[in-house]
Amino acid sequence: MDTAKLDVSVASLPAQQGEDSRRAPRVDEPPPAPTEQRGTFFNQEWTYRADFERVLNRVPSAAWEDPRSQGWQLVKRNARREVWRATLAGRTYYIKYYSGAGLTARLRSWLRRSPCESEWQGGLFALRAGIPAVTPAAYARQLRREDRACDVLVTEAAEPAYPLNEFWLQVVSDDSAARRRRDTHHLVELLGELIARAHQAGFEHLDMHAANILVQPVAAGRYRALFVDLHSARLGVPISDHAVVRNLAQLNQWFRRYSSVADRLRFLRAYVRWRDEYEHAFPHGRALGLTFAGLVQALTHAARAHAERLGTQRDRRTQRDGRYFSRLQLDDRWRAVVLVRTKHASSESRASHAVLERTWWRAQLANPLRWFQDGAAADCKDSHSAIVRRALLPHPDGNLPVIIKRPRARDWRRRLSQALGRSRSLRGWRMGHALLHRHVPAARPLAALERRIGPWVLDSVLITEAIPGGIDLETYLRQAGDATTGPAWSRLKRELSEKVAAHLRRLEERGFAHRDCKASNILVVPHADHRLLWIDMDGLRRAPRGPGWHARARALLALHVSLRALPGLTRTDWLRLLKAYSAGFGADPNTWRGLWRRLSPAIEEKLRTKATRREWKLKNYGRE
Repeated sequence: MDTAKLDVSVASLPAQQGEDSRRAPRVDEPPPAPTEQRGTFFNQEWTYRADFERVLNRVPSAAWEDPRSQGWQLVKRNARREVWRATLAGRTYYIKYYSGAGLTARLRSWLRRSPCESEWQGGLFALRAGIPAVTPAAYARQLRREDRACDVLVTEAAEPAYPLNEFWLQVVSDDSAARRRRDTHHLVELLGELIARAHQAGFEHLDMHAANILVQPVAAGRYRALFVDLHSARLGVPISDHAVVRNLAQLNQWFRRYSSVADRLRFLRAYVRWRDEYEHAFPHGRALGLTFAGLVQALTHAARAHAERLGTQRDRRTQRDGRYFSRLQLDDRWRAVVLVRTKHASSESRASHAVLERTWWRAQLANPLRWFQDGAAADCKDSHSAIVRRALLPHPDGNLPVIIKRPRARDWRRRLSQALGRSRSLRGWRMGHALLHRHVPAARPLAALERRIGPWVLDSVLITEAIPGGIDLETYLRQAGDATTGPAWSRLKRELSEKVAAHLRRLEERGFAHRDCKASNILVVPHADHRLLWIDMDGLRRAPRGPGWHARARALLALHVSLRALPGLTRTDWLRLLKAYSAGFGADPNTWRGLWRRLSPAIEEKLRTKATRREWKLKNYGRE
């Protein structure tokens, strides 16, 4: 759904609906327990709530078996489920079909309840406990559809309603700062109450991400939040502190990218406050055994671990044949892994919006070394470590600008080390996608090629998308310093200090260490609000538990030394960057002072080492 087109007006809503939805349900007045009944309609057995019986008496089996012929609207489809929207007996419902095909699905059905029945039970539990969630109406097992058996669940429609992730992006893009602040605060409070109530009622949504929570506008500036996709919920058990942290970490996975630290802390305070309100209202209610500071610290660690698990799962796809990536065997012992399509497109990446078919890639990679012939592509770099060219790949949706890098060994020791194991190009491919999988902005690798004889790497090439208008940070600051003066230059330095600090902090929080963190390895996209991206992955390595002090200090030193000689940059700018870098989620705001004291002596030593290194390069290679 296009978030720019979300309609959050409430003019068409009944006034009574707005008033009823605005009031939080009272825990001392639980809704009446829904009655669950079973019956056979048109030779199909159904489990249903009493008020849905009239619909089952009117809708024949043929309609459930062929929703398209009834004019129902397909909303979502994947390998396991289909969701349709239908109007039945004058009301709107959503019909979800669960595929029972495949050995894995059959084995799972022997060990536990089917997802359809689990979602039904989850919806009834939420209804009995007064937890806002989609309301189940009926379900049927082993419905015959297209010559195969499937389960079907019918739920009442909650309309208008939007996934929380889409609604949040719409709210934070509001041009009115006052309305944006009011709506984000209201949503944070609403979300804290929803999850606190569910936890104290003994309800844990095991797939707690932002798309599984809907937001309903019920009045001007007033909303209602409710759960969807309840097939994986744990029901009727006290929620331990460990489960609370795990559940909140799942939700934090999306919000750590699209919300501020202040909003996330505000949500946690609302959650803790509402937990206290509901502690004695439910049989499974319990006090949280963590202080607020302890909760923040535990959530920080759990969120990092959860993100790492997801990232590791996605990393495995990059060297397999699948929907998003593919492997190719080419001529003359070349083989490649290529990007086919991107799941989550980004605004600055044209390739992320395109489909790059295997046949198209075969044509482009027929002669992988043609770009390194004289005049075949524009020169970017020709050094002892790599040859880099800039080129255009013709595509039906428009030419794709790319950077093509061919690693080079400076001596026989490097040639020997690079001939064994993964090539530098393949490591760059894996590292680039590892960054993207963890929502760290980076230039997108499009293809990695290796030429091998058995275990020996003879040659390799890495093709990375070039970002139009992108300039490395060092060059950009030199140009801006010459063209900008006065207050405008101060504002630009302040903005870039905060962005660079957040860029580096995000890299480290996502489990990466950078040994070559110089300004020329950070790309600035001026036309996209100075968006920053990492380029040149050679200096990166994985540090899943977070880089240690030595690795963090090395990155900061390399960044400072690369920026120190630029005109117009002062010690104040560097201190501002350190202060922004230290202001992480739950961090002590005075951390930067100790960081500065520890780094100051190392900076001078780094400058002396750099001067010695420059002389060695001039002596051995004739250039730096």
